[in-house]
Amino acid sequence: MKKTVLLNKHHYYKKRIEDIIISLYGYQPVLILQEISITEKNLQGKFTGKGLPVKDLPDFFESQDELKMFLGSIPQVIFIRKAEAAFPVEFVSANVSWFGYEPADFRAGKMLYADIVHPEDLEAFNFGVISNSERGITDYILEYRILTKNGEIRWVEDRTLIQYGKNSRISRYIGIVSNINTRKELAEKLEQEKQKFSSLLNSSRSLVIIMDRQGKFLETNDRVCTSLGYSREELLRLAPANINTRYGNQFPRQVKKILQKGNIAFETSYLKKDGTSIPVEVEAHLMDYEGRSTILTVANDISEQKQIKKDLSNSLKVNKVLELIVSSSPIVVFLSSPREKRPVEFITENIILFGYPAGTFTSGELAYEDIIHPLDVEKVRDNLFRNYKEGKTDYFQEYRILTASGEVRWVNEQTFIHSDEKGDIEYLYGTVIDITEKKQSSDLLRIRRDTGTALTSTDELQDILRQLLDLALEVKPLDSGCIYLMDEGSGELKLKTCRGLSPAFVKTASSFGRSQGLVNLFRIGKPIYRQYFELKKMASLETPPDEKLRAAAFIPVFSGGIFAAVMQFSSHKADEISESSRKQLETIALELGNEIARIKEKAELQQTSSDFQGLFKSIKDFIFIVDQEGCIIHSNPAFRKYLSYTEKELLGKNILSFHPQNRVLEAAKNFSEILEGKTSFYSVPFVSREGIEILAETKFSKGSWRGQEVLIAISRPGIAE
Repeated sequence: MKKTVLLNKHHYYKKRIEDIIISLYGYQPVLILQEISITEKNLQGKFTGKGLPVKDLPDFFESQDELKMFLGSIPQVIFIRKAEAAFPVEFVSANVSWFGYEPADFRAGKMLYADIVHPEDLEAFNFGVISNSERGITDYILEYRILTKNGEIRWVEDRTLIQYGKNSRISRYIGIVSNINTRKELAEKLEQEKQKFSSLLNSSRSLVIIMDRQGKFLETNDRVCTSLGYSREELLRLAPANINTRYGNQFPRQVKKILQKGNIAFETSYLKKDGTSIPVEVEAHLMDYEGRSTILTVANDISEQKQIKKDLSNSLKVNKVLELIVSSSPIVVFLSSPREKRPVEFITENIILFGYPAGTFTSGELAYEDIIHPLDVEKVRDNLFRNYKEGKTDYFQEYRILTASGEVRWVNEQTFIHSDEKGDIEYLYGTVIDITEKKQSSDLLRIRRDTGTALTSTDELQDILRQLLDLALEVKPLDSGCIYLMDEGSGELKLKTCRGLSPAFVKTASSFGRSQGLVNLFRIGKPIYRQYFELKKMASLETPPDEKLRAAAFIPVFSGGIFAAVMQFSSHKADEISESSRKQLETIALELGNEIARIKEKAELQQTSSDFQGLFKSIKDFIFIVDQEGCIIHSNPAFRKYLSYTEKELLGKNILSFHPQNRVLEAAKNFSEILEGKTSFYSVPFVSREGIEILAETKFSKGSWRGQEVLIAISRPGIAE
C-alpha cells in the first residue's frame, strides 16, 4: 500500500515539476535535472545550484525514497563524473540498469565512464569534454555511442553541466544521458526515405515541382532543370509566374481550386531560360511535404501531341470538332485492354481506312492484335511490357498491319499506359497513323542515293544501263527486265541489256518496230502496268509461252524532252506491282533519262572541242594567249612555226622576250597600256629564233582561259626583212 502511494505521489509530483519548470524557466521536461547539481551529499538532503532551492524540496519529495524512485523512473540516466582520467563515476542513477550495469559497479570503481563509451567514439568524446571545458562553457551536449553490458550499441545524447570548485577549477561533470537509439534509427530511416523520394523524383520523365501555398518552390526534379535550362539553385529562386506563361499569375486562384476539388489538370506552356517555351499538360494536387501542406505539380511535355493536333487541323477547339476531325483524319484513336490480344473498347470510325468497320472491334469480333502482321506481334507485345517495366507512361513504335484486303501497311502507334492505384496496367489508349507513304519516300531517297553512287564510276552508256537495271531489280516483286534505246536512224527501239529472261525471249523481243501500237503509247510518256499477257497482245509481241511472265511494266524514258528509251520490268511470281514499287521504278527511269542527256551533251561537247581544235590549227594568223604578266600559256601552230619554237619552249615565256632588243621598252609600255585598257593594238615586230624580224599588227582582247583572266592575241604576219 505504501509503495502504491509513493508511485502515485511520484507521478503527481513529476508532472508538477515539469509544469513548474516549463512555466518558470522555459525548459523542456527532458532538462528537469540539468539545473540541479546532485552529489552524494545532495541525496542526503542538501542541494546546490541555481535550480530549485533546498527549502522547496519538501514541496516535491517527502523522502529520499521518493527522490530515488523519481530518478529511477525518468528516461534519462544521471552520471556525476569526476574531472579525472577516464572519468570515474561518483554517482549514477539506478536506471543505469537499462544499459545492463549496476550502480555499485561504478561506485566501487570497477567501471569508469570511459569504459562504456564506444572505442570508436572515445577520442571524439574526450575532445568534446576538453574543448568545452577550456572555453569555459558551463553546459554542452554531445551525441555518441555507448556499449551495454552485453555488448549492444546504443546511441545517447549527453547533456553535461560542468561544476566548478575552488579556484574556478572543474570539480565534476554532471551528465544527463538519454537513449536516442530510436531517434537515430528514425533519422536513418528518414534519410533513406528521403533518398528514395529523391531517386523516385529524378527517375520520372515528368516535370515535377513541389511548392508551398504561396508559390515558393521547395523541391524539383532533374527533368525540370534539363528541360527548362536552369540549375536547381536557380529554379528554387523562381515562382510560378516565371515559368508558367498562362496560369503563373493566377496561382492563388489555382490553389483555391485545388483546395476545393483536391486536384486539377490543365494545359499551359512552361517558359525556358532561353525565352522559348514548351507546351505541357499539368496535374496539381495537395501533398504533405516535410510536415506541411504543399502543392505538387506534375507536368508532361506534349509538344509531339500538339504537333499532331496541329497537323490535323488548327481549328481543334472543342470536343465535337475534335471528334469530327479525328474521324475524318488519317489518325485512328483507340482505347484497348492490356489483356491478351488487346480487346478494343473504343476505336474511331476512320479505322475503315484499313478496311475494317469500327463495330467489328467494339463487338469483340476482332481484337487489335488480329490485324497486326504476324511477324510483328511479338515485337509489339515486348515493346509494351518493356516500357511498362521501365515506368514509362507513353511511347512510340512502328510496325506493320494487314488491311481487310490483305495489303500490308506500315503504321506509327503512340501508346499511353494508364495504371491503377496498385500500379497495374488498367487500359491502353493512343493513336495509330499510316506511314506507308513516308516509308516509300524513304525508299525513294535510298534509290536515288544508290543510283547516284552507281553512276559516278562510269561514263559508258552500256555500263550505266546495266547498273540501273540491276538497281531496278532490287525492287520487289521484280525478278527480270530489259532496257531498249531509241535508234534515231531507224526509229526502232533496240534491246541493249537484260536480266532474268531466257535466251529465247531475248531473241524474239530484241526490238520494237515503229509501227507497233505500243510504241505510240510510249511516246505519250505514260508508264504501263499490266499483266504481261495483256501487254503482249497490245504490242503484238511474239515471245515464248514458257517464259510465264505475270506482272509487268513498260516505262518510257525521256531525255531533254525527247523520247529516248523504254525500261521493261516483269515478275515470274507476283501478279501486281505495288504503288510504292512503281514510284521507285519511275525514279530510276528518270535517272536514266538524265544520264542519256548527260552522255549526249558530253559527246556534243567533245565534238565541238575537236572542231575548235581543228579550226585553231588551220588558221594561218598568229594566235596566242598570255596571262596578266605577259607570259604565254597557249599558242597556235602558225605562231610557233614563224618563230621556230616548239609549244613546250614557248610555254611560260614572256612575250617581251620575242621582240628586238632595241624595242623592248616600247613593247613593255605598249603592253601596260593594253592591260590598263587604253589601247588594244600592239605594233612591235616579233623576232624568230634565227633573229629574223616579223612585222605584225597584233590585237589583244580580254578573255578567260581555264578559269583565269587572260589576253587573247591575234595578228597577221608581214613580210620578213
